[in-house]
Amino acid sequence: MANPTSPSFALRILTGSQAGQIVPLNVGYNLVGRSPSCQIKLASNSVSKEHASILLTEDGKVILTDMNSRNGSFVNGLRVQNQKLNAGDKLTFHDMVVDVLELPPGFDPRFVQGGVAGGVPMPAWAGAAAINAPSPHQFAGNHPSAAAHDLYASAAAAESPEEQVAPQPNYTGNGFLDFFENIRIYFDHVAMPGVYSVVQRMNYRQGLMLFVTLYVIMVTVVATVPMVTLTKKSIRQESVRRAKTIARNLAAINRQAILERNEVAVTVRLAELEEGVSNALILSKDGTILAPANKRGEFSKLPFVNQARREERETEGFIDDSNLGVAVPISRYNPDAGSQEAAAYAIVLYDMGSMAMNPAQTLGLFIQIFLLAGLIGAVLYFFLQRVVEHPLQLLGLQLDDALREGRDDLSTPYQYPLLEKVISNVNSALTRAANSGGGYQSPSAVLNRDIEATNVVRMLPVPAVSINAIDDRIISTNSNFDQLLGGGIALVGRGLNEIPDPALQANLRDLVPKMREQLGSIAFSEIPFSGSIYEINGQAIVGNGGEAAWYLITLHRAGGS
Repeated sequence: MANPTSPSFALRILTGSQAGQIVPLNVGYNLVGRSPSCQIKLASNSVSKEHASILLTEDGKVILTDMNSRNGSFVNGLRVQNQKLNAGDKLTFHDMVVDVLELPPGFDPRFVQGGVAGGVPMPAWAGAAAINAPSPHQFAGNHPSAAAHDLYASAAAAESPEEQVAPQPNYTGNGFLDFFENIRIYFDHVAMPGVYSVVQRMNYRQGLMLFVTLYVIMVTVVATVPMVTLTKKSIRQESVRRAKTIARNLAAINRQAILERNEVAVTVRLAELEEGVSNALILSKDGTILAPANKRGEFSKLPFVNQARREERETEGFIDDSNLGVAVPISRYNPDAGSQEAAAYAIVLYDMGSMAMNPAQTLGLFIQIFLLAGLIGAVLYFFLQRVVEHPLQLLGLQLDDALREGRDDLSTPYQYPLLEKVISNVNSALTRAANSGGGYQSPSAVLNRDIEATNVVRMLPVPAVSINAIDDRIISTNSNFDQLLGGGIALVGRGLNEIPDPALQANLRDLVPKMREQLGSIAFSEIPFSGSIYEINGQAIVGNGGEAAWYLITLHRAGGS
């Protein structure tokens, strides 16, 4: 049972689609990987199914062990096999970065259970804790436990739903700014993770091409719609102007015949010959048709004609989407009224179909705009690709030189805050690597201490066992050791307390602190086995940091070879 007053720990995911999630560590082993059976599930194909394990002991120690993963495990930029972790350490599992968060004693893990550990959304009353959770940048210079305490305080305030109906928002007093802040939060935590997941399924250049293609399509659509609208408006205006011109000419031609009341001389022949004119009429004031001759004496039933006859001025109106009508009065002087009055009307019905854009023309306009936008998009893609890749290429070249020459002075000429932060972290990692003993070592050159221990034990002809110096875990045993214990027992990966022989277990527990304190010396003990006395010799194998990495223990029959 864990001590309720001892600190508890959690991992906070800093990168990828799970960025911001906080996963509590349970006492015991916590598997890290992409397998559904892992307690800490990371959504990345580059992470092994069971990538690493993190042991949280009852006394509050956190120990990371890489499980021979394909891409390795890194702590603060250095590849490790076994490593004791402290609050604030940054762990890297290929492309996934997490940090260790120390929670206050007695912290209720329900408040962070909304992470990948439980797969259960955080309760509504704990929403404030999630929103106000510390960002990764807050850990740069602050102790992690302080940030965790803020998280705890936010969640604890909402622990009693009956006392607090809804969490209090972080109100700034400006509704306009709050609105845009809510939009930003929505895009960062809802919309953009979906976009990131799409881009992660393709390589970088394909993703960039996808966005440029979407840009070209949107520009084409946005440009085509107003272009078609403006074109239609221009066509309507030109059609009205042309129809009025034809109607005025028609009124001028027939004015003299109307004034002389010579109805036989009234004609619409010239107007009917004009392109786009679907009908031309001369109406008397009482509404009878004077021309054309084949309709003389009839009454027009067209709605526009009857409406225009009631006006004493030029009138135009759209009958439908493709037809319009124009009426021009033919005036004469009325001596009784002492003013001009309409004696007749020249009416022209005009069909805009000959000038209007048809679907083929609209499609042609769309294709032209699309080709132009595509050409501009191709140029944009070329420059964007170069602008994004060039800072990374320069950084890669500098990093190669720094690794060869042992320097830690990477820099960038670009004013790019995120890249500058990455460079700062790389410089820090190079500095720590140089100070940890002999300069930087590439991941492939880092010695896997578990493999080393296993190989040494297997080569020994006497019973031998290797024990991890960090968590007292049994790394390996050889066949002689297994036979001495009776065989059929798999001790690899288990603790010393699981050795079935109590006497051997007690002797090894006594030897471990001696080997740790006497680096470079052999610790000695004796134990009876099957009626014989066996000498137990233990030697601590020192790691890069000058501390014990693992212990080699051999058993020799006293007086024998």
